[in-house]
Amino acid sequence: MISSAIDFGTTNSVAGVNLEHELKMVKLGHDSLETRSVLFYSFEDRNFYVGDDVLAQLDMETEGRYLQSLKSFLGHKENIETVLGTDSYYLDDLISIILRRFKQKMDNQVGESIENIVFGRPVRFNDDSDELDREAQYRLEDAGYKAGFKNIVFQYEPIAAALSYEDKISKEELILVADIGGGTTDYSVIKVGGDSRYNMDRKEDILSNHGIYVGGNSFDSSIIKDYIAPHLGQGTIYKSMGREMEVPSELYFDLSEWHLFQRMFDRKVLNRIDKLMMMAYEKEKIERLKELIEDNLYFDFANEIVNAKIKLSSSDRTTLNMNMFYDKFALDLTLKQFENSINPYTQKIEKALNEALNQANVTAKQIDKVFLTGGSTLVPSVKNIYTNYFSKEKIFHTDVFASVGYGLTLHAQRVGF
Repeated sequence: MISSAIDFGTTNSVAGVNLEHELKMVKLGHDSLETRSVLFYSFEDRNFYVGDDVLAQLDMETEGRYLQSLKSFLGHKENIETVLGTDSYYLDDLISIILRRFKQKMDNQVGESIENIVFGRPVRFNDDSDELDREAQYRLEDAGYKAGFKNIVFQYEPIAAALSYEDKISKEELILVADIGGGTTDYSVIKVGGDSRYNMDRKEDILSNHGIYVGGNSFDSSIIKDYIAPHLGQGTIYKSMGREMEVPSELYFDLSEWHLFQRMFDRKVLNRIDKLMMMAYEKEKIERLKELIEDNLYFDFANEIVNAKIKLSSSDRTTLNMNMFYDKFALDLTLKQFENSINPYTQKIEKALNEALNQANVTAKQIDKVFLTGGSTLVPSVKNIYTNYFSKEKIFHTDVFASVGYGLTLHAQRVGF
C-alpha cells in the first residue's frame, strides 16, 4: 500500500511518496520540489490556481483574488468564510483546493490514487488555547478528507526534521531541532540514531516539544508596520469637524498580517478609507492604501517585502522599491534597522529555546547537534541566537524547504500505511 506525506507550510509546501519501499520526493513546483502555499481565484475564468500556477496568472495580470498564509488561520477562533464569485468558501474548503492539486501531482507520480497521508503540524497552532490548537488540527484534517485522502495521520514538524537528520547518521546523538518557517517557531529535543531508530514508538526519545506562533511572517509584519505603513497614510493627519487627528493605526493591522489582508476587501473598510481620503492632508498616501486593495497589487507588494528580508540575510542593506503604486516610492532598509524592528520576535524565539531546553532538563552543552530548518533560520539575528548558545561545529543547517517533508515521508514509511 502506498503511503505519502505533505508538509503544508505557511509559505511553501513539499510532498513525498513511498513507492515499492523507495522514498521519492514529488515535484510540486514547475522546476522545484517546493511550491508556494498560495491560492488564486480568477474572476475571468472562475477557476482556482495553486502554487506556481498562481504566479503565471499574476504575470498575465489576471483579475482575481490572491490568498496566502492560509495555514495561519487554522488556529483562529473564527472559521473564516470568503465569497469568491458566487460561492462561499470556509477555510478548510480553500485549503482542500490546494491539497487536492498536490494530491493530483502525487497520484501522477505513483500512477494511482493515494489514500494514506501523513500531514505535518507545528507544535502549536495557537499559543493560548489547547482547544483551538486541537480545532486547528481538525480543520486541516477535514481539508485533507475533502481533498480525497482516506486515512490521515499527523506528525510534529520538528520531529519530522529530526527523522530526516537521523536518516543520515549511525551513532546515537541528542539533538535540538529548530524549525522556524513562515508562521511558527518549533523546537524538539530528541535522541536520534543508534538502536532508537528502530522503535516505532519514539515517545521516550522525545525529551521536549515546544513551539510559539512566531515566524517569518512576523518579520514581514514588522517591516510593513515600521517602514511601509507610514507611506500608506498611517500616522498622517486628517481633519474632521474642526479637529485634527491621526489616521488610526488599527486600520493598518490587517495590512501587515498576510493571512488577514482579505478582510480589507470588506466594503466597510473601503468606505472608511474613502472618507479618510476626503479629510486627509496627505491624500496621496491614503490613496496608495486604496490602490493596494482595489487594484490587486498585494502579490507584488508582498513579494517586495519578502525579497527585502531575504536580501538582508546576505547583505547589510537593501532597497524596498514600491513601484507597483501609481505614486511610486523607494526606501533604503539596513540590516541594523531590520534587526531592531524584529527584536521583540527574536527575543521570543530565544525565550522559547530556553523553555525547550528546560522542559528537556538539559543544558546547551549536553546537546550534540543543533539542526536548523525553515527559511527563517537564515535571518542573521536568528542564526546568532544559536551561535550564542552552541559552538559553531554543533550547528547543522539543512535544506530549509525539503527536510520536514522528507522526514514526514520517512514517518509514513515507518508507520506502514
